[in-house]
Amino acid sequence: MELEELIGDADIHCHPTMRAFHAQPHNGKRNLWSENYNEDTKTRLGNFVIKQSEGVAKVSQSNFYKCIDGGVRIVFDSLYPVERGFIRFKKFPKKVLSKTAQETLVTVSAGISSDIYKNYYSNDDYFQDLEAQYEFLTKNLGPSPCGNYRSDIPQNYDELVSLMKDPKAVAIILTIEGCHVLGDYIGFGQKKVQSDFLNQMLERVNKIKSWKYSPFFMTFAHHFWNGLCGHAGTLPPASRVTCTQDIGLDDGFTEDGWKVLEALLSKENGKRILIDTRHMSVKSRQQYAEWVDDWNTKNPDDIIPIITSHSAVNGFDTYKDSTLTKDNMSKKRNTKFCAWSLNVNAEEVKQIHKSKGLLGVILDKGRHTGINRLKAIENNNYAKKKLEYIRSIWDNIFWIVEAIKEKSVWDIIVLGSDFDGVITHFDFYEDMSKVPQLKRDMIQFLKNEKYNDQLWFDYTPEELVDKIFRLNTLHFLKRNFK
Repeated sequence: MELEELIGDADIHCHPTMRAFHAQPHNGKRNLWSENYNEDTKTRLGNFVIKQSEGVAKVSQSNFYKCIDGGVRIVFDSLYPVERGFIRFKKFPKKVLSKTAQETLVTVSAGISSDIYKNYYSNDDYFQDLEAQYEFLTKNLGPSPCGNYRSDIPQNYDELVSLMKDPKAVAIILTIEGCHVLGDYIGFGQKKVQSDFLNQMLERVNKIKSWKYSPFFMTFAHHFWNGLCGHAGTLPPASRVTCTQDIGLDDGFTEDGWKVLEALLSKENGKRILIDTRHMSVKSRQQYAEWVDDWNTKNPDDIIPIITSHSAVNGFDTYKDSTLTKDNMSKKRNTKFCAWSLNVNAEEVKQIHKSKGLLGVILDKGRHTGINRLKAIENNNYAKKKLEYIRSIWDNIFWIVEAIKEKSVWDIIVLGSDFDGVITHFDFYEDMSKVPQLKRDMIQFLKNEKYNDQLWFDYTPEELVDKIFRLNTLHFLKRNFK
């Protein structure tokens, strides 16, 4: 049996370090292995927040013990300093809510401890936060608290293969979510950036490339304006009471944005850092895909793959179609899929496929389905509910396959759970330890229903699931993790 067949599963987007760094310490100490819980704020407001966010986990989902339990041994660990747009409220809620109430809303819902919240509230330097997370991760590498397992960060595919010879090892591949980490907080109403903004960004690109463990890829945008490119809408109505995404929403690349992007992708200033397009606006994603296509045409021996690490589909054929209607709750109310432009369209799938990229399937039920479909699923009994969750996951995957209609499309689909990313996880599959059950249920569903078997392209259900959870990521790393 070849080594490749012995290597465990992979998840290309989750947040074990972010969760451990932000949350309440376990027994007084933060580490990457143990359970940690959101702060228990026993107030009327705290209880209300818990009730309103009950679909979001209040305990770690991807700590390394859970990864071991779930057979996920290649963990793409996304560092993320929380954007201050979540913390610095809009004028009206800031005026009517006390400082304590503001803190409660953030700490209880998002799992940020009070000490981290206070530091974030008073400190605008994202890069300082990023360095602190990186230091926390690297200092906590090595043996697990029980001494039976270990974690390490391989720096290329060969080192990954060597590490995976140890069946009790977890391999961490470092990624970063959001280019805001390269700068300072841009506040409400501030579209313009400071005069030294670009120089600061480029200096910090060089700095992260000089780290011992430089990131493999970086999500270019996130929830709020970063001065580089527009972002897509993500926030539900409840969050919009306190936060606004309006600045830069749906915009394209700025001049500075192209320069930072090229610095990340360059090999002249260190190892290339690939770009993850999740959270970029439709306009930005389309601009980037065109840039990549032009690059790959001119540089056939140096292909840049398009990655979207944790997504679902929106059901639209083109970028343009996905933006004809504004992203609001009514847009996704009666749809099969979550129809917001944040999710991928068929034109985008074709570009990812052409570039030999990756499309990570998120395990967030709110991103997979329309509102009414999700309500109908959740009104079912236990067995039916579970079945319909699996159907919704496969519906997203087969929509991707349908967009290409070639066997090779199965090579780009992988797992990008977004565990510990404050998601509304699927019931029954609430953390990394449940991945084996999810795989079994997905396989059994295809076998029982012969679901879309005309799109299996001669793969068996077991082979399809193995590609999604393991093989496709390994083959991608072999090509690109240099």
